[in-house]
Amino acid sequence: MLLNTFAPPFKLVGGYFIAGICFLIASIPAFFAADFETIAGLETAGFLHVFFVGFVMSIIIGALYQLTSVILEKPFSTIKGAVANLVLYCAGVASMSYGMISGKTGFLHGGGMALFLALLFFGTTYIVSFMDNEKKSFTAFMLFVSAIFLLAGISLGFCLLMILSGTLPMDFMFALKFHVYFVLGFVFFIIVGVATVLLPMFALAHDLKFTLSKFSFGFYILAGVLLFFGEIYTYFAFGAAIICFVAEALHILKKRVRKAYDYWNVNIALSLAAFVLFCAFIAADRYDMAVFMLIYGFLFAFIAAHLYKIAPFLIWYHYVAPFVGKTKVPLLDQMILKKPAYIGIGFNAIGLVLYEFGVWLEIKSLAHCGVASLLVSIVLVAINMINVFKFTKFGVKEEK
Repeated sequence: MLLNTFAPPFKLVGGYFIAGICFLIASIPAFFAADFETIAGLETAGFLHVFFVGFVMSIIIGALYQLTSVILEKPFSTIKGAVANLVLYCAGVASMSYGMISGKTGFLHGGGMALFLALLFFGTTYIVSFMDNEKKSFTAFMLFVSAIFLLAGISLGFCLLMILSGTLPMDFMFALKFHVYFVLGFVFFIIVGVATVLLPMFALAHDLKFTLSKFSFGFYILAGVLLFFGEIYTYFAFGAAIICFVAEALHILKKRVRKAYDYWNVNIALSLAAFVLFCAFIAADRYDMAVFMLIYGFLFAFIAAHLYKIAPFLIWYHYVAPFVGKTKVPLLDQMILKKPAYIGIGFNAIGLVLYEFGVWLEIKSLAHCGVASLLVSIVLVAINMINVFKFTKFGVKEEK
């Protein structure tokens, strides 16, 4: 898949990537404020918003500004005001999360309103991009549905703010359940949809029908219907959606042409293994262990894997490609610091093992060592991204 003339300015995409890495680092101290025995508590919600909204959604939104135009083969509806919206988005996430963790309602409501407006701006411009779309594909369909889920999710999030302020007489737990369902659906559909493009591209796999990905979508929709009747059956449908996605990813990796292992597919393997363990912990009613495995096992490793591929590619395209044939240019693989990448994967795996055993055996010092190992892994990813971003100065250096 090639980039085309619809590519947005890299300062927009890169800005979201930088924000995501910063919130990822901030998620570690926020983690210690969370209490996963009370998953609906404000302190826990504060941590989850730092990680999911600050890190995961920042990376996804940044990537969507690029990938939407490539997948639809038409420009993103508009990028006017997008950089200013990024600032509003970051301020909203930081303020609202701080308000949740500290209990300061002014920050909670002010930050929540700012975040709602920022996501409403993005969600609206995102869904408008699908107007008059002539590119029909499963990936495009998944992205379109994700846009609907994002708007539904943030609308329910705004309802939660009004419920907390006492201005909306609505059942809090009902709104919370569907807020989580729709926002997770946005993330899940993006991952499943984009994976049908990126996984085969990076793995060099061919002749794929993505049947399991389509089943995964169907099971997630079914989970939403079942949520009206009870949570138990919802978990089964959600679990089936996860299993289908993992099986599809493993099938793609099995069919890959390039059998050698690198920092991308090792991270993918770690993330899929963590996904399986997440399901096992859910089945065992160990939600504290399951949430940690989902967050720092699956999502962190999965996103880091693709950052190692996407960030160098975008920077190379915007800043290095114009100098091809004029001077010696780096290969994409040379833009990544390989040893820190592999060491980071090792610390991620060690951190997951130490934390889960620490929680299971009720040894706090062991769990804290696991979190410290994860922090090292996160810092190593950040160092690699800093190194990749140095290549934005490639043209300046060559023109001197």
